[in-house]
Amino acid sequence: MTLITYQFKSFKLVVVACVTLLITGAFIGCGVGSGESDILKRFFSASRMGDRTTAGNIAMVAFDPDTDGTIRNFSVISVSEEQQRSLQMLELANELAIAQASTQEHAVSMRVYQDENIEAIARVIEAEREDTTVASRDEEVQAAWTNWREEAQEFTRSVSAAQTALNDESRIAGVSTFNPANPIDVRQYEGQLLTKEVSINATVEQGDSSDDRTLSIVLQKVQLGSGDETIDGRWIITSLQ
Repeated sequence: MTLITYQFKSFKLVVVACVTLLITGAFIGCGVGSGESDILKRFFSASRMGDRTTAGNIAMVAFDPDTDGTIRNFSVISVSEEQQRSLQMLELANELAIAQASTQEHAVSMRVYQDENIEAIARVIEAEREDTTVASRDEEVQAAWTNWREEAQEFTRSVSAAQTALNDESRIAGVSTFNPANPIDVRQYEGQLLTKEVSINATVEQGDSSDDRTLSIVLQKVQLGSGDETIDGRWIITSLQ
């Protein structure tokens, strides 16, 4: 083998080795946690700069520079498999509508009873205000009116509970799909809630000091559908510990 041929083959081996390293590096750069890392970079940058608008579009939690510190550098340790569950917004919206209708129906009936017994009820209320015993003729009305009021309170509580349940179920969906140019009522959709947990090593800077911490971050998003319409929400940071 001549010296020139040997040098040429050596050059080819070096080129192949370099290309292999470049390809390997590219795959490492696009490996596990790359998508999650992009979200976290934007969040920590927005938090560091006090950009609440940007942070609010990608997170339902805060990382306050004054109390929590700032993060410039971190590495993703692991990303869990995605978990999903069906959203119950349609069912909860229906339960709320039923509770509201029942409350309204009770209010109408209560008003009818009140109008039919207005004078006796006035005497009952006056006696209760003065903490005195009602006249015997008003005892039956007092018992009935007390029952009406207790039922009204129970109906009010049922509406409040149904509203809270619906708000809690739709909260993440509202943030995940928020688009000021095309606002939607997520409570009118069926869908899935997707969840994954990301573990990172982060250098947290606070004042003149810094320390390395392991943080656990929950990312969630929704996928909604109604008829032929489908909406794929964006990942939102919903927990950071």
